[in-house]
Amino acid sequence: MALEAALEKLCSDLGHFLDTLTGLETTVTEDQPESGEVVLVGKVSDAITEIESHCRECIDAAESALSAVNHPFDANRLRRSLSGSQVQFQSIAHLLVFDLLTYETISALVGFGAEHGHGWQAWVRAVRLGLEECRSGIRELDRSYLACWEEIAERLFAGPISLHTTNIGQQISAGALDAKGREEAGMT
Repeated sequence: MALEAALEKLCSDLGHFLDTLTGLETTVTEDQPESGEVVLVGKVSDAITEIESHCRECIDAAESALSAVNHPFDANRLRRSLSGSQVQFQSIAHLLVFDLLTYETISALVGFGAEHGHGWQAWVRAVRLGLEECRSGIRELDRSYLACWEEIAERLFAGPISLHTTNIGQQISAGALDAKGREEAGMT
């Protein structure tokens, strides 16, 4: 895969992940069965909002990395932008894994749903499905970042390829052949 294609895939994967987060945020904040302030719902909502903010920064930096590949190629901007995007991605992964996808958080959500009736149980199922979709999105993004760094390393170690051509021998034209043939036959 070429570097530009790897970066385009990364940007596409980040956009898809942002769409997943937006859907999850809608489920968490707007699809609640009852109104009222619930601390657990607020905690999940705040974490998703923070993840969404990091994701937007990831996308901006990844798009900057992609534009650095185009003419004129800017290796320093590419490295800084991709690195900055990955730092934001690591913040996303950390928030998901250590805040939202922990046993304690999922257990609290399930318990909350069980205590508050069928409507909240359906809401908890929808939130859990959204979180699982985020987990798979994180795995895909992880592979996309790795592919980008592999392409950069390959380009770095392959180095530029230069091709030199030389002509060996002499060039003989049809006219020169006719003149030489006449000389050999003694016709000149």
